[in-house]
Amino acid sequence: MMNERRQYIRIPESTEISYRLIPETKVSGYLTRDISRGGICFLVHEFLPVGSILKVKLRLKKNYFTFEALVKVKWVKEDTSANRFEIGVEFTDIPPEASRYLVSYIRAIVT
Repeated sequence: MMNERRQYIRIPESTEISYRLIPETKVSGYLTRDISRGGICFLVHEFLPVGSILKVKLRLKKNYFTFEALVKVKWVKEDTSANRFEIGVEFTDIPPEASRYLVSYIRAIVT
């Protein structure tokens, strides 16, 4: 059995996310799978190498809170049957207000 090494509580969350690879200007969008204070798991249609820096814009469903942050791709899994990739990203630069809100949002869901 694999040990869970996550530092933050992760919740299932299917919500809108848009992203662009830094320094490019093309914006793409999809849906998240889950989210935590530390990062996000979401689906993309293009391969993004581990280490890539993205600017994401995330809109939380329940309160329609929207924020932007910089993230770094930590892992990539290819889903060949659906012609897409599942990626895990870590927040590298998130506004303090967004960080506080995200923690409150997650706590409200898990308690």
